[in-house]
Amino acid sequence: MSNIKVGDKVRFLNTTGGGIVRGFKGKDQVLVEDEDGFDIPALIRECVVVGGENEMQVHSSNRPKVQPQPQVQQSAPKPQPKQEEVKIEETAEGERMNIYLAYLPLEPTKVMQQSGYEAYFINDSNYYLFFNYMNRHNNSWVSRYNGLIEPNTKIFLEEFGKEDLNDLERICVQLIAFKKDKPYSLKNSISVELHLD
Repeated sequence: MSNIKVGDKVRFLNTTGGGIVRGFKGKDQVLVEDEDGFDIPALIRECVVVGGENEMQVHSSNRPKVQPQPQVQQSAPKPQPKQEEVKIEETAEGERMNIYLAYLPLEPTKVMQQSGYEAYFINDSNYYLFFNYMNRHNNSWVSRYNGLIEPNTKIFLEEFGKEDLNDLERICVQLIAFKKDKPYSLKNSISVELHLD
């Protein structure tokens, strides 16, 4: 997997917007210049490189250790300019629903059974998706994450330890696909139950 470089055009996974990478802040953050010329710090794992033949490159790193930041008293908030929505570039392959759940070890160098995990929901299609990620608990279901994901992006769902694996033995994902402000082929709603080994 390639790294983000200065000059790459990126989109943010956790919010709308994006821009051009202008520098690095530490080993897990980049400074992204938005269209108004402001440098916005963003975590590398929450950026997607966009451009070139409509390719999607997702960058992920291990969950960083949280270090407390000194608090600085801020003056009155400045009005934020309204961000324009990024135009979604579609591909012929994106008309097919390619949806993935990815479970990655937090410490790849350890034995899989001794590491914690992080879960991602990946939408490799041209459709926006409303989705619900849940696990079975006794005879009912518990929602672990739900929301909206944009086309050709990924969302960090959760981090969990090996002691939580039994709770994830039976999982389910339900989703509804649509496109904004344009005609599209109707897709049936999807509900998939999985048994994790």
